[in-house]
Formats: sequence, C-alpha cells, structure tokens
Amino acid sequence: MMRFSEVIGKQEVKDRLVQSVQEGRISHAQLFAGYEGHTGLPLAMAYAAYIHCENRSASDSCGVCSSCVKHKKMIHPDLHYAYPVFSGKSKPSKSTDFLQQWREAVLENPYLDVNQWYEALGSESKQGFMSVEESSDIQRKLSLKPFEAEYKIQIIWLPEKMRVDASNKLLKILEEPPARTLFLLVSEHRELLLSTILSRTQLIKIPLLSASEIQTSIQEQLKLDAAHAKRVANLADGKYNAALALARNTDADFKIENDFISWMRLCYNPFHERDGKNAWHELNGWIDTIGKAGREYQKSFLSFCLEAGRECMLVNHGDRSMVRFDDEVIPNFSRFTRFIHENNIGEISKLLNRAHYAIERNANAKILFLDLSFKMNKLLNIPRGQ
Repeated sequence: MMRFSEVIGKQEVKDRLVQSVQEGRISHAQLFAGYEGHTGLPLAMAYAAYIHCENRSASDSCGVCSSCVKHKKMIHPDLHYAYPVFSGKSKPSKSTDFLQQWREAVLENPYLDVNQWYEALGSESKQGFMSVEESSDIQRKLSLKPFEAEYKIQIIWLPEKMRVDASNKLLKILEEPPARTLFLLVSEHRELLLSTILSRTQLIKIPLLSASEIQTSIQEQLKLDAAHAKRVANLADGKYNAALALARNTDADFKIENDFISWMRLCYNPFHERDGKNAWHELNGWIDTIGKAGREYQKSFLSFCLEAGRECMLVNHGDRSMVRFDDEVIPNFSRFTRFIHENNIGEISKLLNRAHYAIERNANAKILFLDLSFKMNKLLNIPRGQ
C-alpha cells in the first residue's frame, strides 16, 4: 500500500496533498495530525510515493515505475523512517536497528497502532521513545545528497515520543533543513509536541474515518456481510485498525461488548448471590482475565466504555438520530441506559479517562481495574434526577 487509491477515505486530504505537488508548493515540514487511530501514516507514505513517482498522474502515483516498486517494498534509498523503539542494553537504540521489524509490521498493516508496534518488537509492557541519538542519525542521513530522487523524505511516526533533547535537536534541523529535504511528521498527540516544532510545520489535519467509510472497506477487504460490517464500523469509533481487530475477533467469550455488559452488571452489585456464589468472586475473575489481556485490549475496552456512556446520554435525552449502539450491538443496551445519566456521567468519564491514561503508562492493570470497579459501583448506584 503506497498509493492514494489504496488508502481508505479522506479524499479531501488526498486532493490537498496532490495539489501541493502539482503546483510545486510542497512545504519542507508537514505535520499529519489527528486523534489516535487516524490514517496519517499510510497517507504520508502515499504522499512520499507520489512525490518520488517517475510517472505520476494528476491524482496518484503510477505504481509501476522503479520508484513506486521500491516504495511498495519500503526500500527506497531516499525515504527514511523514524519511530519509537526500546533502549538497548549497551547503547541507545535507533530506528535503523529495528528496520526489518518496522518493514514487516507496516507492510502487514499500514494502519498499525503503537501497541501493535511494541508487540512486534517483542514487548507490550515497555514504553518506546526516540533519543537524541535518533535525531543525530536523522541529521546524518539527511546531510547526504539524494540517491536517485529529487527530494529526500523523512517520515517521523509519533514525534511526541521524542525525548526533550531529541526534540530540541530535531527543531534545529527543521530550522535549518538540508537542501532538497522534506519532513513528514505523523502525530496522534500534537499537544505533546514542542510549540516551536508546531510553529515550523504545516498542519495537515487527518479526521477519523466515518462509519460508512469503514463499513465499505472492511466489507470488501474481509468479505463480511453488510450487517456484520455495519456493526463493526459502529463499534470502531472511526479507527480503521480497531475495526480490523474487531472484525477478526472470533472469540465470543472475549468480545469488548460482552465484557462491557459483564463488567457493568458486576460493578452495579458485586456482592449479590448468583448460582449460590457471591458475585464478588466473578468480578475478581473478570479483573484477573482483563488484567492478562494486554494493554491494547485494555485501552480499547476503556475507550468503548466511554463511547457507551455517550450513547446512553443520547438515548436518555431522546436524540436517537446520532445513536450508533442498539440491542444488536450490545445485548440489552436499551435496558442499561438508565444507569448512566446526567448525575454520574461526568465522574464516570473522568474515571475512565484517567484509567486510560494510566494504562498507557504501564499501570498495574489488575490493581487499576479493581479500584475502578469499586468506584464504578458507587457511581452506577447514584439515582437519576427527576
């Protein structure tokens, strides 16, 4: 996947990028920014392929010239990548130390998220970063003349993962870039970038995909029936990678929506008797299971809970035109909506957002979900106002 036609949706963004090349107005530093799960990386890669293409059309790269073939294999000598990695035992690691893993991971799934990348590196529990050595390596590579293209292109995936000293060094490179050099930064949290870096890049906003865009794509790619594809698209919340994971998840015992209903039921009354046993034991087992599920699933689960809260509020206020969840998506959802209302939604949202933030930073999942469950018990039992 290295052509605009192969990137899902966002035609208005593609048109803007193509126009910049056609009119010779390519900014030397561009920031592809949006919410977590946006399609910035494949768009940046398609943009780089279009710039390098030897026989580009008015709307896309040709896909068959020597340059396009190299882009498709991620081996073009004038396209460089930087991405978060783990530190080495004896010396700081750089992106080039993991180039083979990067190629394999991106070629398999250009929409991958940071947790899938960490898993490809062999650990989901560590936090990747880019050190000052990474910035030095970028400077070294870009100081060379282009091998065969007009421009050298540096894609930096998740620049917010750069340490402060690395960011400062990158800033100096952006201020005084080598000749014929382009920087494409792909960020999911641009608020974490240095303000001076933001001021030196042209912002390309990447909206999340619509449910219809996701539905059409996964229906064609995965050969799903229309009803299943629509259900997955509604659950994905604009994130194509999440949609792929949901569509491929055939384990009926561990789907997000089923976990959500189980957790809410147990949180509402964790001490009632069920089948002769105190439900606390069932809640404890649920916490143990999700604690072993991996950080990616835990984050997706918490995001799903936040989205379910929003849907409850829409139902409670009678605005069903924007509701995406129903009893087909979440069993008995219409019966559950009365437990999340204007008297507790604010605190519930804060609680889930804090938990999501903590999971991203390697919090102990079992302790976190245990504490979260007790707090949810109090909030779910707050009566709804008249």
